[in-house]
Amino acid sequence: MKNVLLICENGISSNFLLKSAKSFMEVYDVQFNLISTDYTKADTYLDSNIDLVLIAPQASYHDKEIKMIDGRAKVKTIPDDVYGWANGEKLVKFIMNEFTPAEAM
Repeated sequence: MKNVLLICENGISSNFLLKSAKSFMEVYDVQFNLISTDYTKADTYLDSNIDLVLIAPQASYHDKEIKMIDGRAKVKTIPDDVYGWANGEKLVKFIMNEFTPAEAM
């Protein structure tokens, strides 16, 4: 199972997006361990074998924090159309595209 860390400014909207994605994970029959947090606590999760870090568009300006993550896990910014609409289905598809089909299962 792949561990995916969702990071936003205060952890609230990333948690909302996580909840929105849960039902679509069942629909697409994929299993990810989704974790939501704010950028100040992201480092506490990076020792948990995080495979992918997804950063909210409005938090992507935290260069210092993002550099801390870089090299420890793959880092991507969540697309605006996924994040802005809290589109759980598009988030699941976005995550699936980041891994090979075997890894996503």
